[in-house]
Amino acid sequence: MSNDYYIQNSINIQDFNLKIKSTDTIFINGNKTFVLYCELSNTEPITCPECGSTSYKIKDYYERKIKYVECFGLPSMIKFKQKRLMCKDCNKVFTLSSNIVQKHSNISSPLKMKILNESREKQSFKSLSKKLGISSTTSITLFSNSINVSRNPLTEVICIDEFKASTSLGKYAFILGDPLTGNILDILPSRKQEYIYSYFNNIPKEERFQVKYVISDMFESYRTVVRELFINSIHIADRFHWIRCTTESFNKLRINTMNKYLKIAEKSLDNDEARELRLYAKLMKSYYKLLLANKYRKEETYFSTELYIPSLRKHLTRQEIIEFIINSDKDLEEGYILLQSLYKISVYSSYDNFVEDINDWFIEAKNSNINEFKKTITTYKSWIKEIRNSFIIHPKTNKMLTNGYMEGKNNLCKAIKRLGFGYKDFELLRNRIMLIGNKNITIKN
Repeated sequence: MSNDYYIQNSINIQDFNLKIKSTDTIFINGNKTFVLYCELSNTEPITCPECGSTSYKIKDYYERKIKYVECFGLPSMIKFKQKRLMCKDCNKVFTLSSNIVQKHSNISSPLKMKILNESREKQSFKSLSKKLGISSTTSITLFSNSINVSRNPLTEVICIDEFKASTSLGKYAFILGDPLTGNILDILPSRKQEYIYSYFNNIPKEERFQVKYVISDMFESYRTVVRELFINSIHIADRFHWIRCTTESFNKLRINTMNKYLKIAEKSLDNDEARELRLYAKLMKSYYKLLLANKYRKEETYFSTELYIPSLRKHLTRQEIIEFIINSDKDLEEGYILLQSLYKISVYSSYDNFVEDINDWFIEAKNSNINEFKKTITTYKSWIKEIRNSFIIHPKTNKMLTNGYMEGKNNLCKAIKRLGFGYKDFELLRNRIMLIGNKNITIKN
């Protein structure tokens, strides 16, 4: 068995008319390249594409250099002489074709499929192109001409959110997905109310009206669109976002308290007192995550675990650290109690009990007279219906519906953007995200 026959079968050239005559390894632009010298013949009768005649003569030859997929760990190239034939009856000039490469192209069809399949991985076009031995412009052009992912139909449960992507229509792009299947339904270049309203309004009513749940953050434009166009759906305010309103209020309180004690320390004439105040402010800054911890989600051992405090030169449990910080300031202590009370509602309340529980929390927050929580109360009262809906148990999953799935997709979008050092063409970015984010999309040859 000849060596060329072995190579022919090893690299799987799917063109019976292309026969390998010899191989060599040469350097092209400083890169070691595996070259296959081939001969193009034709096992079937050759007919003129113009008149169908089988009478022809060879006019001339020209050499073709075709980039092929990696062979034996090296970038490869196929070289062969292309015959140009002339019909004796109508004088039409035509060439013998090969199904391994398209007309007027120097990249083989298997390599094009390799480029498109590699574009499903989280990598930049530059990295992809370098790995396959082609230019990044070529891979981007091929991707743009070959991949155009249409939107997926709306489903029973949809999540809507945004991610930062500077487009011609604004700073944020709009993303729409299905948390039950894990598919991205579509990506739009703007999250502005007029744009997404027009987009959803162009979707047939029958498709929109079958949506039962819409999950989003507390962005007013989303609520307006859901109320007007998804009249059969239940709008759910994502749990993470409405809880974050309280954590942000408490964090503002902590920062204001910290700055208050630092200002007192600057004006104090007592060095010992000033040192204690700075230490207290430092502890508030260093252990802010501990103050924000949800004690109803953490195990008991978490708060009983000891940590070494360098500034105090001793070991304290996490609970002792929290008490040391909040007990020194009345407002901070009340704010911490309010935060934990809200956490308790988020964990133990239900759809039926939520309104009663949150009203009690409103009274508690008002009585505290802490300014940082006033805006939170107003926001909760405005969104109380959508927040209450976040306690609904979905019948299929037997779990509460959240936007956590969409936050994961947002991280995917940001990773793709970061790896590509940004995208000027939004459609290129959209198709890339849709291809990587939806495993059900197949690339056809």
